[in-house]
Amino acid sequence: MKSANRTPSPSFAPKFLFSVYVFVLVGGLAVANRPSPKRFVVRPALPESLIDAESSRSKTFSCLPKDVRADEVVSYGPKGRQSVTVEKKLIEMKARCRRGKLVDAKRREIRFFHPSCWGNPPVDYLEIRQREDKEFAELKKRYTVIVFACNPMIQ
Repeated sequence: MKSANRTPSPSFAPKFLFSVYVFVLVGGLAVANRPSPKRFVVRPALPESLIDAESSRSKTFSCLPKDVRADEVVSYGPKGRQSVTVEKKLIEMKARCRRGKLVDAKRREIRFFHPSCWGNPPVDYLEIRQREDKEFAELKKRYTVIVFACNPMIQ
């Protein structure tokens, strides 16, 4: 019967209190090192017509051609990671809109080239490649050309 009414031994209580003290201390340090909450600025909403027209076009590159979106992928990184978008590529090239045309840092007009991409090439793929190579060479003579890479998941 004496074993049922046992109290904790005196050596257990200081260890328990010390561990609670350390736990509270570490928790307090974590709260103290937490970054301050961010303050949000409320901006007025844009009309639907502006949102739809500009949703896929970059604000900084308003002179992009109609068939090119700023979020389109130009080149793919390893295993699909770190893909380079049109916007990133244009920023890298220091491109600007001048007189309604997209130009690079040397004020040479920028054009985009979409080569054909196939998983299984068609019968006349050699003729298509020759035609595209000729077209690309002509573009390169007069313009800075950004070539879209084929998605590696297709090939």
